[in-house]
Amino acid sequence: MADYFYLNAQNEQKGPIAAEDLIKNGVTKNTLVWKDGMTQWQPAGNVEELKEFFQPKQSQTPPPPVPPVNAPQPPKPEIMETKPDNLLVWSILTTVLCCLPLGVVAIVYSSKVDNLWNSGQHEEAYNAAKNAKTFCLISLGTGVLFYILSIALGFMSAFMGAMSMY
Repeated sequence: MADYFYLNAQNEQKGPIAAEDLIKNGVTKNTLVWKDGMTQWQPAGNVEELKEFFQPKQSQTPPPPVPPVNAPQPPKPEIMETKPDNLLVWSILTTVLCCLPLGVVAIVYSSKVDNLWNSGQHEEAYNAAKNAKTFCLISLGTGVLFYILSIALGFMSAFMGAMSMY
């Protein structure tokens, strides 16, 4: 684009200025402008290559509102179908046979499953069943580990006792 001259509010000639800079210098669509090759001064809004600078900006469609951070999630269809097993029998067995403290925690979670399911809190019921299962498995693993260690220590003490007789 060519450089333009323009007439300011005091009717003083200013320029030459690049077409892109006319708006920055206060030129409006009614300000008279001239460039080399034009026969007379014209309002800037009538000059073909300057019209784009004076067109109203097309407003963009605003984005949709941001969903709230704590919006409830729709229930998962597989969660709604069946009530999870509460694992209460396994929790009691691991408490008695394996590891008392971890088994008690498993019993607490197991006892919550039915109440949560019946009150319509299906996802929480699944979480309680998952926690009960986790603590049952940890209790079982701890119990098995202690049984193996006690058997190993029993054999070792028997071996040491047998060796001390000689």
